[in-house]
Amino acid sequence: MKPGLTSIAPDAAGALIQQHVTTERGRSAILGVGWSALNTGSAMLISVLVFIVTSRILGPEEFGIVALGFSIVTIVGCATPGGFGEAIVQRKAISRAHLDTVFWLCLGSGVILYLPLLYFAGSVAELSGEPMLALLLPFFGVKLILDLIAVVPQALVVRAMQFKYVAARTAIGNSIGGIVCVAMALNGFGLWALAAAPMVTSIVSLVILMRAARWRPGPHLDIGALRQMLRFGLYASGTNTLHHLNLDRLMLGLLAGPSVLGLYFLGKRLFDILSGVTVGMIASVTTVFFASTQEDGPEGQIKAFRNAMRATTLLTFPVFGGLYVIAEGAVPLILGDHWLPALPAIKAFAFFGLFASVLAASTSLATGLGRTDLAFGVDLLRNLLSAGAILWGLDYGFEAVMAALVVVHAVMLPSGFLIARKLIGISAREYLTAPIQPLLTTLTMAGFLMLLPMALPEMQPEPMLALKFFLATAVYVALSLSFSKEQIAELRRVFAERKAS
Repeated sequence: MKPGLTSIAPDAAGALIQQHVTTERGRSAILGVGWSALNTGSAMLISVLVFIVTSRILGPEEFGIVALGFSIVTIVGCATPGGFGEAIVQRKAISRAHLDTVFWLCLGSGVILYLPLLYFAGSVAELSGEPMLALLLPFFGVKLILDLIAVVPQALVVRAMQFKYVAARTAIGNSIGGIVCVAMALNGFGLWALAAAPMVTSIVSLVILMRAARWRPGPHLDIGALRQMLRFGLYASGTNTLHHLNLDRLMLGLLAGPSVLGLYFLGKRLFDILSGVTVGMIASVTTVFFASTQEDGPEGQIKAFRNAMRATTLLTFPVFGGLYVIAEGAVPLILGDHWLPALPAIKAFAFFGLFASVLAASTSLATGLGRTDLAFGVDLLRNLLSAGAILWGLDYGFEAVMAALVVVHAVMLPSGFLIARKLIGISAREYLTAPIQPLLTTLTMAGFLMLLPMALPEMQPEPMLALKFFLATAVYVALSLSFSKEQIAELRRVFAERKAS
């Protein structure tokens, strides 16, 4: 048995499995952030390299068709119970019956939903006017089943806070998937290069997770175990559905066409890459950590929440603030002039990244404390408002769509405070002071970057972009050490106390 992983009794379906919540939870959280950093850092590096190569070879049309096909399969996948994996992580104690029941529930739903997807693929392709969807939909449907098989193994690994296996899964899976994607793109496979990469990644990830979890499904299908997880699992599945629904992409692909969707997808892809190495890196750990504080008092939870929010914004604000400032010069230089029409999407997603970093701690808190219904309600409202914004903006052009979506995301910002207020009783002052210093530091850095071209008007675009990257990092770090010195010191003290406990 690998150290730290959950032990499962082989002889009793109801044998309890205790959650990995001990006095070492702080140390586990710290190590988790480290492994999560390696995980998301390696994923970002690989994704960026693959993204740059494929973006220079392929255009918005190819990206748009693949994104549309993936969005349709995701709609079908909304009926799957993938969120029950989070119920496994969140419960204080689980049994083999819980694990087997979730596994067969996920696999069964995936197989059942794949059949109509296979049968109606040709009709969907004909109705949409995109013949390639007849092949893409069944192909992506197989990936859906593979991801559902991985739900329980991944939950066990995360539950045990063994994030090094998650890091290995991501690094190895993305590496192999990236190599396949680039090789296919260079050899003229077109959009199939984009389609193959996530399939390869899912296969590799599943193999690694199954080996890491040291668990195999048994024959148990227990209604009682399912009932115990039902409320949390349904809300978690609903939240995942809204997060992965891709209703925005589906609407743009069907109403505005693959080319417009391709422009939007470029901004979304950059957002996914950057948020993965910032918001995602910390959120993957804080959700488990908040789950381990369920017995703590409000004072300890408020302190943990503020530290999570501070760390997230300190890391995320400069990344997305910098993206907004340098996008106009970086896009044609790195990706090519054919992606210049995507600038409105890229700049809008830079705002989305800033907003997401503010809300991330509240979402993790709600999930960790078992109140996925709150996160679900917020995501549902945001999706409904976003759909309305897209329908309104399409009459006025792509830029209007992106501007309307920025307004929607801004309107949702107070929901983070309302969730935290309800769950742990945090005051508005305590909530707002956490991100204020990172925000001021980022604004200063952004102003510096905007003034730099005026100071060096003769510099060529390539060295100017490199100088911006270097100076932005140096300026932000220097300002953070100066303006946020006390906050950083507090984070270090918290980590030291947790490691010593």
